[in-house]
Amino acid sequence: MKGSYTVKVRNRRVTYTIELERNLTVICGDSATGKTTLINSIAFYEEFGDKSGVTIDSSKECHVLKGKNWYSDLVSFKDSFVFVDEGNDFLFTKEFASAISKTDNYYIFVTRENLYQLPYSAKSILELKKTTSRFKHTYNRTYPLYDHLEEIDDMSTGISAYLVEDSNSGFDLFSLIADRRGIKCISAHGKNRILSKLENLKKTKVVVVADGAAFGANMAGVYDYTLTHTTDVLLYLPESTEWLILSSGIIKDKEIDSILNSPADYIESEKYMSWEQYFTHLLKAKTQGTIAEYSKKHLNEYYTNNKNIEQIIKAIRGS
Repeated sequence: MKGSYTVKVRNRRVTYTIELERNLTVICGDSATGKTTLINSIAFYEEFGDKSGVTIDSSKECHVLKGKNWYSDLVSFKDSFVFVDEGNDFLFTKEFASAISKTDNYYIFVTRENLYQLPYSAKSILELKKTTSRFKHTYNRTYPLYDHLEEIDDMSTGISAYLVEDSNSGFDLFSLIADRRGIKCISAHGKNRILSKLENLKKTKVVVVADGAAFGANMAGVYDYTLTHTTDVLLYLPESTEWLILSSGIIKDKEIDSILNSPADYIESEKYMSWEQYFTHLLKAKTQGTIAEYSKKHLNEYYTNNKNIEQIIKAIRGS
């Protein structure tokens, strides 16, 4: 499955609206915000259809996955929206993560817990936002994220370091940019270590750089840290290093432009668990056998010359 969708679930009391853009979506929020009612309404419709008093407006079938027979039920779901509540222990297992990979469904997880075994986007964490009517519940993005650092006039002003998620090509890229700014570039050696690294860098103004397309499980902890250190930490979460390079225009290709304008229309859930995986594949495919051939392990010299670095900096700034 690929594409963006709107799902509306109505019962006799309330209408829920969910916007889906990716194959993995998390609905979070406090108690009494309608999450359980949403799941129960879908399950009730599955069992009783029109007699349930529930109406579902969706271009795909909606299912609730639950219980001890979850695996056999999952196998029967095709090209569907599959909802899973946090009350199911299997949701937090590697077995479940493996089972849903390479399937053509979109998955919606209703949970306040972080799902570290799944590569979901920071942009795909939704929570209930207040509306003008208590009968309408709309789930919107939880975190205010930006694809660019356009709010910063000069990235070097007051900043002492970039804290980069990986130690591969992304680290190579931001090390070059840091050198041009006369600041440090530090590798966290994995997104799960970013928070602990931040705690060791107190009183240091830092830009955290991570692949937003797979940063969802780490977002709550890191974002909460930024709220208590508002003058010390900035988050820069592009989809991925590969997305950033593609967005810079260094690789001239009309298809790339079309894909960047509407990624959801191109990324098949059956092939890619995250957009980060897709953009890595795309950049490798578009540069294979050329002087710009891309490797995730180490940044090709093509990307390190002055002209291309300046192009990438412009993409980072959104200018």
